[in-house]
Amino acid sequence: MRFLTFRHIFAVGTVTLALFASCSDENDNELPFNEKKGDFHIAFANGTGNPSGTLVQGVSDLKNAVITSNKGWELESSRTARIFASADGGTIYSLNYTVGTIEKLSYAGEDNYQQVGKYDASISLGTKTVRFTLLNEQKSSVHYISATAQYEDENDASTYKGHKMIASVGILELESMTMPVFNKELEVTMDETLAKAGYYISRIDCPVISGNKLYYGAAVSKFNAETAKSVATDRTFTLVVDYPSLSNATVISTAHVQGSTNGYRTPTQHVNEAGEILQMVSGVSKDTGENEVHIVKIKNGEYDTSYDFNLSKLIDKPAKSNGFFYARNGIAYIPYEDLTKEQIQIGEDPNGAPSYSSMWKVAKMDLNKGTAIDLNVPDDLWLQQYQNAVVKDNEFYIALSPVGKAGNIYIFDINSDSKDGTKGSSLVGTGADQYYIGIY
Repeated sequence: MRFLTFRHIFAVGTVTLALFASCSDENDNELPFNEKKGDFHIAFANGTGNPSGTLVQGVSDLKNAVITSNKGWELESSRTARIFASADGGTIYSLNYTVGTIEKLSYAGEDNYQQVGKYDASISLGTKTVRFTLLNEQKSSVHYISATAQYEDENDASTYKGHKMIASVGILELESMTMPVFNKELEVTMDETLAKAGYYISRIDCPVISGNKLYYGAAVSKFNAETAKSVATDRTFTLVVDYPSLSNATVISTAHVQGSTNGYRTPTQHVNEAGEILQMVSGVSKDTGENEVHIVKIKNGEYDTSYDFNLSKLIDKPAKSNGFFYARNGIAYIPYEDLTKEQIQIGEDPNGAPSYSSMWKVAKMDLNKGTAIDLNVPDDLWLQQYQNAVVKDNEFYIALSPVGKAGNIYIFDINSDSKDGTKGSSLVGTGADQYYIGIY
């Protein structure tokens, strides 16, 4: 199976042209605007590669409606937008990645949105490739990190002394869309032995607040000074920053699991009812040599090495993931790439090279009991860029449609151990290289 990339859509049909033509914001801004609360938002993307477009529309019924892609509000996006919503559904926030701007939109029903604020984080933080995460209803984090190899003598690899890591972080106030507190030159310190061994953080994302600290998931590699190349890490790391001062950036680490904790667009960290941080780790096991997905805990500022929820072992297959969704009381849901399935070309990477993926699935996890259930969901899913799902009452809602195909909102009872959910509202109208990316 091969999916056409965004640049080819206009040559094969008029679906996307019609879709984008319906999304002008000019007329809506001229109308009386009454904010509507209580609805959900469905996001839809055009293009698995680069560039891509992102559209959003409001829906009040996740169970019995027909949701189509022939209408929607076009978000500002050079790449797939990163979207968050307020708890009451009346406001959404969207990062225009590679541009660095964050827009705030008020919602008045269906595809009627109005931009009511905008912040250019690249001015404060000095880079356009920031990432963005809501921390709570009042504040969000905007963040980036860079890493550069350091030598006593640039011409002598044996004098390597670790990477210099500089984080750029800011707290965006959501009400005013201002950033009164930021630090674009925050030097990150790591254990000296680990630093000299070549470990360094290359990306941060998905922060959560615990106490007076911000915990950022981290992508980590291990640098070989002799070859000047990096290899996969055999440890796991988290960046910790004092909050709200945005100072004292340190790193905590563990070797009882291996891999990255930053994810991609799905959240990788949640704080449970006991105040513990639940963190997803996806990487190659040093024991089995296969890709594994784990959920671990951070307690009192350190990794709890006594806890390891090994999803791959529980579902008996190698897997990758970009994050998970926490319902409550230890119940969580995780999209994962099933590496036992054949890989197919799914699109292109940012450099224009073909990208491949195995079929994605969804599992329910009971992190307290240590059990996992492979759920019955459609085949041919690609959830690499999937962003958000919602919990309402005792039900978990997730939008599932294969690329370029129709799908449904799937609904799972969080109190049930059944593999089967129910099909909710229909997701229709997709064309080549188009897919739904989340419910907000």
